[in-house]
Amino acid sequence: MLYLILYICQFGIILYIYRKWGREEPYLFLKLLGYSVLGSFAFTINQWSLPLGFIIFLMFFREPGWNRLAKRYAAYLGLFLFLTSLIIPSVQNYVYERPRHIDAAQSLSASEEFNFNEHWNMVKNTFNDIHNPRLERLEIEFTDNGVVQSLFYNFKIVAQGNRETNYSVELDPNEKEYEIKRDRYQKQNHQIHHIGQGMQGRISPEEFFEVINETGLEAFMQNKDTQYYSLYAEGAVRSLSGNPENTFMVTTSGIRPVIEGKLPIDAVRMTVNGFENREEDRIQSNATYYIEPSVVYRVE
Repeated sequence: MLYLILYICQFGIILYIYRKWGREEPYLFLKLLGYSVLGSFAFTINQWSLPLGFIIFLMFFREPGWNRLAKRYAAYLGLFLFLTSLIIPSVQNYVYERPRHIDAAQSLSASEEFNFNEHWNMVKNTFNDIHNPRLERLEIEFTDNGVVQSLFYNFKIVAQGNRETNYSVELDPNEKEYEIKRDRYQKQNHQIHHIGQGMQGRISPEEFFEVINETGLEAFMQNKDTQYYSLYAEGAVRSLSGNPENTFMVTTSGIRPVIEGKLPIDAVRMTVNGFENREEDRIQSNATYYIEPSVVYRVE
């Protein structure tokens, strides 16, 4: 859209130059357009752009016989457009990647249970380019009353063009707002596989939050003396095998122990540690949970 506006402005300015400084000459308007296009022509090599067209103008067309001033203005307009084209991507990237601060609409008190589905819908509705996201990492800290003290996670999506976008979402409980950052960079190949194909990859944040929301944070509180908990998940789907002691499977219908006879399975691992309080570093309780996703997002 910005480039279309530039082209329209270029045409309008050429028309102004033609009327202001143009003298009688056959096809002068088209010639001015040609000088402008020549001035904006760029030669790119190894991500470096050179104003090759303007250099050619200075070397061979700097002293035209007729309408010298008008043609120079047209060429300088082309140079200006060349410089503008170098700035526009940086401006677009800055606007795209600037941090967003969004109020936490739902209460963070113990009287109301944190709704992860509502939170995820808020994130999706804030941006219009979240398609097939894959969870990279997630950390939640909460009390034995179910109060979420901190929430941080990041996920990736395929962006327009040959790029990938990394989102990071962090809760500031003091300001009662979320800070959401986006970073774009060169993408890798991205494919979607259903779990039945035996492919490993990553779970979507939406499915992860849906399971946690249906289960409830209180389901992960296994020690009555523990007042503070931390939940950590990578988002990666891994093959679960070996000794399933103190290991549980989390589904929308509840939590059940992992049965050794049903191993191996492909699932997302979560670790929940319990502490006496927030300042205490010594772990009082520890348990491992797994979520078996229905759809896996894989990077090859």
